[in-house]
Amino acid sequence: MLVEIYVEIDDFCKTHQELIQRLLKESGLVKKNHPSKLNLSEVMTILIYYHQSWYKDFKHYYQEHVQTDLRRDFPDLVSYHRFVELIPRALLPMCLFLNYRCSLSKRTGIYYIDSAPWQVCHPKRAQQHQVMKGWAQWGKTSVGWFYGLKYHLIVNQFGELINFYVSSANKFDSNAKILFVLTKNLLGWLFGDKGYLLSEAKRALLERHEALKIFSKCRKNMKKQDIPVEARLWLKKRGIIESVIALTKQQCDAVHSRHRSPINAFVNLFAALTAYTFRQRKPSTKINLEARLLPWPKGLPKAA
Repeated sequence: MLVEIYVEIDDFCKTHQELIQRLLKESGLVKKNHPSKLNLSEVMTILIYYHQSWYKDFKHYYQEHVQTDLRRDFPDLVSYHRFVELIPRALLPMCLFLNYRCSLSKRTGIYYIDSAPWQVCHPKRAQQHQVMKGWAQWGKTSVGWFYGLKYHLIVNQFGELINFYVSSANKFDSNAKILFVLTKNLLGWLFGDKGYLLSEAKRALLERHEALKIFSKCRKNMKKQDIPVEARLWLKKRGIIESVIALTKQQCDAVHSRHRSPINAFVNLFAALTAYTFRQRKPSTKINLEARLLPWPKGLPKAA
């Protein structure tokens, strides 16, 4: 898997070398672009491979695993402190590469959308938190208040990542701007939870003459929508995106509160989502439409 990740990243960086250099120069993220023994492809590979390991602390991962077990794969390794200085260079290339990985996912016409809280600190320490100051905001989920940001994901029924978006925590899931960016090139059916109930104006903007149909569960005090039978069956499988979010948090370590700079925090998130796209086994779902729609024969006893 390490070789596969490096080869794909290296090909991507060589293909878009001029664009990456221009973005790094114009963004101002790298003030002094000193040459390094480690090239950009190797830095990105190490960052992504970390999220496929069982380590939960990057320093221990780099010192105990990379500098010992991966020395043969990366003969020009630098010290840990020097590597931390190289991480900001990977922000924009990592985001571009994640977009490229999303573009490789199958456009099946069946999609699921949801958001996940990115808590940057405990709510009691929000007033003294400084690392993500200016980025983090107060938000509320079904389990309570949190201080941080949100990341929004769209996946297909095979668990493949289609698109992503990072917003402040005080943005609603049904925000028209966020949904327009996420669903810009999608055609088919999109399923979400009750947070994606839309007004008529938003629905007309996003569905683009019914090229995209958005379905969600209704609240108890609302009139039930006229949803096709097949769409109703796919809507019941919405738990797949909850499984995807759980994998990005628990196994890919996308969210934690130990960051020391906003740039490294975003690099960590993008690297975790990229690591997820390389997973061979992803959550998937399907429906047996014929078995659901055919009536049960009369006189035949049903199985207990």
